[in-house]
Amino acid sequence: MPRGVFAGISCLFSAVALAACGGSDESRDRDTPDSAVRDDQRAVLATVDELRAASRRGDAQAICEEVFTRSLARSITKTAGRGCVEEVRERYVSSDAEISVGRSIKVSGDRATAVILEAEGGQSTLHLRREDGRWRIDSVDPAQAG
Repeated sequence: MPRGVFAGISCLFSAVALAACGGSDESRDRDTPDSAVRDDQRAVLATVDELRAASRRGDAQAICEEVFTRSLARSITKTAGRGCVEEVRERYVSSDAEISVGRSIKVSGDRATAVILEAEGGQSTLHLRREDGRWRIDSVDPAQAG
């Protein structure tokens, strides 16, 4: 696959016209201890790493069921006219996926954002939501040239 996994996924999300949800310019809630924020930031990093690992091993089912929110998986299914797993498997898994958190992770309650860097130099913003006690990707703002 010539482009990074998130470049493709970002294009899909852009085409779906998913609105960015959550996120905040504040790095933490006022009443949340710094240690809890750091723990949440590590958990967000783990979600990004899980996406990269699942993409590399071609595990579209894990991406749709464990990395994406249920809402995002439903949106992909509705837009693509077929299941999330089939859409992600065909278009967006890559054995050479490279994704890394570039600038920041901001946490506000049960919402978070993370700016990621893609292999070809673009930046996307992930919007995550805590669902079933885990951080999951809820939407993506498409890649911007780095």
